[in-house]
Amino acid sequence: MRYAGWAVVAVVVCGAAAAPVWAEGLTGIGAQLSGTGRIGTYTPELAHIASPDGGVAASTRDPASAAARMSDETDSRATTVIEPGDAELASTDAAVVACRVEIARRRRVPPAKVAAGTVVLRFIIERSGRVREAEALSAPGTDLEVAACAKRVLSEWVFAKRAAAGTVAKRTYRFASPGS
Repeated sequence: MRYAGWAVVAVVVCGAAAAPVWAEGLTGIGAQLSGTGRIGTYTPELAHIASPDGGVAASTRDPASAAARMSDETDSRATTVIEPGDAELASTDAAVVACRVEIARRRRVPPAKVAAGTVVLRFIIERSGRVREAEALSAPGTDLEVAACAKRVLSEWVFAKRAAAGTVAKRTYRFASPGS
């Protein structure tokens, strides 16, 4: 019983010490809330602003060597260029030419109403045979949706595995007129 009395005294003392701190922080908050609709104004602390170079001395950087490394990596990635008459690239023709019909179906119009002339695509074939960085270089007389479809179809294509790290290919796809 003697210890229970001390426990009650400890709780009362701790509660009394905490109560004024809580009460001081909220004094007058009712007037602020009903008066302006906001509690207060936030003022951020001023922090150290980082320098543009990140605190690194200018003498440790060498942009010329970085540019040389980047050009070396580009050269090593794109080691071989496929000739336009390659039979492996010819296998993609049917899938790309089908883009005109795909766009016509999506728009619910006859294929003759979708403009499709030629599309020149450049892409890189990885060692695994997957296509990356496909881009339409030009598409004269071709609807942009058809060109985008051709790029998408080619990006999903998987060629045979390669010995080289990256093979650059450039191919011109010609869409026949629907009547022929």
